[in-house]
Amino acid sequence: MRSPPRRRPSQILTSGVIPINTLDPSGAYCAYLRKSRRDAELEALGQGETLARHEQQLRELAARLGIRIAAAYREIVSGDTIAERPEMRRLLADVSAGLWHGVLVMDVDRLARGDSIDQGMIMQTMLYACVLVVTPGKIYDPADDADAEFFELKLFLSRREYVAINRRMQRGRLASAMDGCYMGSRPVYGYERVKCQGRRGWTLRPVPDKAEIVRAVFGWYADGMDGREAGAALIAARLNAMGLRTDLGHPFEASYIRRMLQNPAYIGKTRWLQRETTYAIDDGRRVKRRLPSDRALLVDGLHPGIVDPALYERVQAMFAAHDKRPKNAMAAVANPLAGLVYCAECGRAMQLKGDPARRAGFLSCRTQGCPTCSTSVDVVVGVVLDVLRAWVAGHEAAPIAPAPAAGGVSGTAARARMAAHLSALLEQSDRLYDLLERGLYDDRTYLERRARLDAQLRDARAALAAIDARPAADPVAAAVPQARRVLDAYACAPDPAAQNALLRSVIARIVYAKLRRCYRGSAPTDHLRLTVYPRVPSAPVDPD
Repeated sequence: MRSPPRRRPSQILTSGVIPINTLDPSGAYCAYLRKSRRDAELEALGQGETLARHEQQLRELAARLGIRIAAAYREIVSGDTIAERPEMRRLLADVSAGLWHGVLVMDVDRLARGDSIDQGMIMQTMLYACVLVVTPGKIYDPADDADAEFFELKLFLSRREYVAINRRMQRGRLASAMDGCYMGSRPVYGYERVKCQGRRGWTLRPVPDKAEIVRAVFGWYADGMDGREAGAALIAARLNAMGLRTDLGHPFEASYIRRMLQNPAYIGKTRWLQRETTYAIDDGRRVKRRLPSDRALLVDGLHPGIVDPALYERVQAMFAAHDKRPKNAMAAVANPLAGLVYCAECGRAMQLKGDPARRAGFLSCRTQGCPTCSTSVDVVVGVVLDVLRAWVAGHEAAPIAPAPAAGGVSGTAARARMAAHLSALLEQSDRLYDLLERGLYDDRTYLERRARLDAQLRDARAALAAIDARPAADPVAAAVPQARRVLDAYACAPDPAAQNALLRSVIARIVYAKLRRCYRGSAPTDHLRLTVYPRVPSAPVDPD
């Protein structure tokens, strides 16, 4: 791991000039770019694209400081937590791996406006890696006590500002919803989203062709279709056969039709706060959940309805009369492959159909019109267990690659760190020639420094070659010990939930492919192909 030299404490700028002697010109530096809500408003007023403008400003700052930005992390998603910001997670991983001497950012609050847990994670990552945080107004050295305290204070104040802004936004949204504005980011099918006239907010305007389709869907469900009762699946199939698609260009599905039939927007109503985001701590991690709200609002909207209210009420009465038990989130798992098997055609998770209490169910794709054929869950489980047995048999005599030592870094991170170090040495070599040509070094000084630098270059190239020559660990071999334990325990598992937990411990994902049905006289595994991914980063393993 790189051990950077101890830096001088940074200073708050009073003259508008950052103390250059705080920075190592030969170090590796990166930039982190993220939009704020204020940036989005300025872009709407024609201020230009924020990330590009900020990147240009940070590159100009780096040029004034005599350093170079080697990479930029551009956050294009909006998220309150680190878990919702992939570029921040990538930045923290690279900082922990020792790739960077410093991070350039427009302001500290661009790094984190989340809670104290996220702020502490960023602070500790920068501290343990001895990484500078460079802003146009100040250089923060987390290893310096005064800087660390000021850095924490800035994060705390940015969090308070964020909470205040978010509270005002929520009050504004609630007021708009009470006034009948449409609060969704996308219009419901049959409408287009338009700005309210003479006031802030959005409303809906019917699209004539699609409005007719919506009225037809309600009529089919209430009165039947072609002389027979029409359910959501049958209506979706008919719309797809007519060549129609949703606003996003996807085929209609039964779940989409059910949501359409229960949406009060079609009778001119606006609803808000149907669900609210709640947080809980699960196994030391913050988990976000969207749960039904007890503050749900249903008010008259500013938009006109396109479905007769009497027809809408008939449809709601039909839904209420359906004898369907609600899905119990705490119900026991009935499928030993739950959450593991995905369709090779559409990519969606396969689900168990049938009544497992009477007989084994079938794994089926839930996408309307998907050509993937179903297979008995017992047959699929048998194939998966055969794959595990093949892993064990194929690697029984092979040595298992040792796990990396605690506190070590992965081979990928080590190579990236060494490549960055080699690049910095090559740049230093170029500067050494410049200093000689400018007369700042005499021949003796140049030769001494040239010899030391050549030795460092040889060591860096040798270390990089050693990393590249290191044999890659066999991921299947790494999974074999756990696969052996799963095979020993699977037959004794008391229920499908326990079987599912065992399979999940060794399998990350199973891709299911079957485009032809099995008929009498053929084996149930004919035309079935499973691609099983071990629970380690790896290439897929195909059963023969």
